[in-house]
Amino acid sequence: MSENQQNMLNDWFENALDLLCIFDETTCLNQINPAWTKTTGWTEGELIGSQLVDFLHPEDVASMRGALQNVLENLPQQNIENRWRQKNGQYIWLSWTLCLSGLPHKAIYASARDISTSKQKQIAIDNDVRLLELAEQTARIGHWRLDVSKGELQWSNEVYNIYGRRPNKAVITLDDFIDAFSGSHQKEFWSLIQHAINDGREISTELVLKRDDNERRTIAVRAVCEYDASGVVRSLFGILQDVTEERVHQASLRSKEELLSMAFRATSDGIWDWDLQTDQMWFSPQWKAQLGYEEDEISNSFESWANLIFDEDRIQAMDMMDAHFRGELDRFEMIQRFHHKKGHTVFILVRAYALRDEQGRAIRLIGAHTDVTELKQLEQAKSEFTSIVSHELRTPLTAIHGAIGLLDGHYGEELSEPARKLVRIAQNNSERLNFLVNDILDMDRLQSGNVTFSPSVISLDSFLPQVIENHRSYAGKFKVDLDYDQSGDSYQILADPDRLMQVMANLVSNAIKFSHEGHTVKIRAHTRNDKIAISVIDTGRGIPRDMRDKIFNKFIQADSSDQRHKGGTGLGLTISKALLEKMNGTITVISKLDEGSTFTILLPRAETSDG
Repeated sequence: MSENQQNMLNDWFENALDLLCIFDETTCLNQINPAWTKTTGWTEGELIGSQLVDFLHPEDVASMRGALQNVLENLPQQNIENRWRQKNGQYIWLSWTLCLSGLPHKAIYASARDISTSKQKQIAIDNDVRLLELAEQTARIGHWRLDVSKGELQWSNEVYNIYGRRPNKAVITLDDFIDAFSGSHQKEFWSLIQHAINDGREISTELVLKRDDNERRTIAVRAVCEYDASGVVRSLFGILQDVTEERVHQASLRSKEELLSMAFRATSDGIWDWDLQTDQMWFSPQWKAQLGYEEDEISNSFESWANLIFDEDRIQAMDMMDAHFRGELDRFEMIQRFHHKKGHTVFILVRAYALRDEQGRAIRLIGAHTDVTELKQLEQAKSEFTSIVSHELRTPLTAIHGAIGLLDGHYGEELSEPARKLVRIAQNNSERLNFLVNDILDMDRLQSGNVTFSPSVISLDSFLPQVIENHRSYAGKFKVDLDYDQSGDSYQILADPDRLMQVMANLVSNAIKFSHEGHTVKIRAHTRNDKIAISVIDTGRGIPRDMRDKIFNKFIQADSSDQRHKGGTGLGLTISKALLEKMNGTITVISKLDEGSTFTILLPRAETSDG
């Protein structure tokens, strides 16, 4: 090489924009041009003698060594891209060309070019492509493009998945695209494509696809036309979406909606739905018809409901709903009064249940309205009839009972034994009839809400001994003892004293009647959680298992023959349960045949100044 050529080569090396270098088989840099410093920030002194791979990104070292090994084995020049660490710590992308020199010491000549800008663009494009593929895979939507002039078709990987095929590089024809659709759908698709090409019509349809695995899928097909400068359709761009599951779900939903619609028509109940997240409400046509309105006369809103329901019932309903939302009530159920369009009152049995999210929060309330106006009217008529009959019976009963008492008191000694026995039978039965009338009247007043309650603080230390004293004479008739243990703690409860005494009288008198001679009826008080429990314990015959859940119902007797022999109306426990519920109390029973029964009532503990 002449001196002039050498100078020209040196000049080119020094002024080249590309990064030129020479390094040995260990990647030790022996020579670099100034472009390295301009591009990477490293000075010649910092680079010469350093290992080239020490400046590469750790993930790129292995591939660089592989390319270097290929060069050393006299393979053709190697092209590789990797990341180089600049002096400021940032990485840039370099595109390398490596070749082996003809010198004996196996020097490697390399040129590199900063491709960071184009690489970042390519990375962004690749990311977009990956996101598009991910979006298509998630939505089960694939895209396709038909080149009209060439008849060539391109489609995305998701179209392969929809067709049940593996992605490949083979050329896809329009026949491949359409023949996979079943029967008449092939002709329909061909026709739609022809109309799109000839008339510029968009494609929007659903077709049945027969996949390569013979599974049939419902596919939504959409396409638009792309035009050239002269307005001729150049290509069709479209999408395929697998909507099989959606259509199956919709068909199932339609079937369920039809069944629900039939159920609505078969019943007179009204249905309502309240979305608690959006506060939107819906009332069925029957819901509105119950109140005398056409469907378009009432808006589906909370305000409509609030305007139609009685104010008192609305307040109570909201309180009960809140309790149901908090989980304190398993379901919402109450009878509400509504204003009918014609002005009269409609009684509605409202039952509802809340749907909850994964955290247990109520998100929706769905309910049914049953018109019970006629039932309420019948109950009212029955109540009025019962009241009238009971009152009409009470007057002659009082006279009969008084007359029999006078007869027994003044003339009993003069009567023969058979006559005195008949008088006592008449007296006992008149008392029983009087008890029955009183119980019926009490039950009627409870049902109609005409029983008043005056709760106050009751000290059981004085109340329960009074219960004992009130029943000593009665217990004596049956030769039964009464016992109340006052050695325990002192308890105070909140209840109506008169109503509680009525409950205790029923429980204690029952226990006395069904106890054996010489046995003891016990009364005990104790705490149970945050309430006070009062138990009445007997050692009598006990209650049959099949009757224990029924004894609090009206006119139910634990043992009919024995009950009638002992006397009783079958209403006492029903009345007691109703009275306790009005005082926020409960009553339960535990019983074993031939061992006795324990009736326990729970009432709120009274708040005291001591806490």
